[in-house]
Amino acid sequence: MNPTVLRRGRPGLAYAQSGFSLIELMVAMLLGFLVVAAAGAVFLSNKRVYASSETIGRIQENTRVAFELMSRDIREAGGNPCGSASVPVNILEGNNDIFWDRFGEGITGYNPGTVLPSTATGTAAGERVAGTDAIEVHSSLGGGVLVVEHDGPSANLQVTSIDGFVDGDILLVCNVSQSFIFQVTGFSSAGGGISIGHNAGGGTSLNCSQTFQVFDGDADTDCSPGASSDVDYCFTALPGDNPQCDFGSISPAYVVRPGTIQWYVGNNARGGTSLYRAIILNRSGTATPNVVLARDEIAEGVQDLTITYLEQGENAYSDAAGVADWGRVTASRLELLMTGTEGALGGNEIAGTDGAVLSRTVAHVVSLRNREGTL
Repeated sequence: MNPTVLRRGRPGLAYAQSGFSLIELMVAMLLGFLVVAAAGAVFLSNKRVYASSETIGRIQENTRVAFELMSRDIREAGGNPCGSASVPVNILEGNNDIFWDRFGEGITGYNPGTVLPSTATGTAAGERVAGTDAIEVHSSLGGGVLVVEHDGPSANLQVTSIDGFVDGDILLVCNVSQSFIFQVTGFSSAGGGISIGHNAGGGTSLNCSQTFQVFDGDADTDCSPGASSDVDYCFTALPGDNPQCDFGSISPAYVVRPGTIQWYVGNNARGGTSLYRAIILNRSGTATPNVVLARDEIAEGVQDLTITYLEQGENAYSDAAGVADWGRVTASRLELLMTGTEGALGGNEIAGTDGAVLSRTVAHVVSLRNREGTL
């Protein structure tokens, strides 16, 4: 008898077998692969979109930071707590030096290939990248200290504090009408107050006069004390109060530290390039600033910086070599070439459709606040 598996209780009926054939399994696997491939393509596409958006977002953020901080400094070019009308007179022997001569101009630009003082060009971290522009902004650093007494053309200024000042510093004293750049030659506490000395001649003093004098009646670079046209200035007395004061004022006067802020593209410690800000001042009595107070990395991914300048009366911007008078510059145009930086992303994640790293060129115009009246 041919054996037959019968369903219990139903004689004569064969047992029905169930399952998938090999062909059905292969079809199911193919459909599954298609679904996974489609999902993977969507995932990879979304990942690239996210990476591109994140990279562009970081470029925009770094650009905003760079322009905001640079603009703050450039707007204040030539500024001091006494106002833009207080033009400095240089009473230093080295007043023909390029830095102190340009301090009153407020701003100095440097084309590629032009040496930036106190900042080397090279490949080390913090050094300037060759082939990029740079800019210096000359202004006072901080609000300064109040002048308490200077009622005669003496070699001392009585002030409220000397914190942060050292012998040999180059400082600036100013009020709303007059300013003087001078060198500190010591401190004293005579008369119950704290005084800053500014004697002339001898030793390492760079002062050409121990009194604040307006040479030839203006702010030129003659620096020839004793000439008949030289006049003495007093910061807390009027001419009628003291016959030795040819000119004077009773408006508030302050002693501040003049310095230079540099902006340039430098190498960072991660193998890329960034925008740097350096604060440079004079602290040893030399003719030019020689102490770097700070050198900070401001924004990464800055590959190039191009700066052009607008002079009063001109209708076109020019590079630094084309500026005839820095004292007449009323605005500057900043152009940054920003590139994507790796950070949490890397490789192709920060690349565009052409395989190159994503980049943007962005421009911004800044007017010099202290010269807005000449625009």
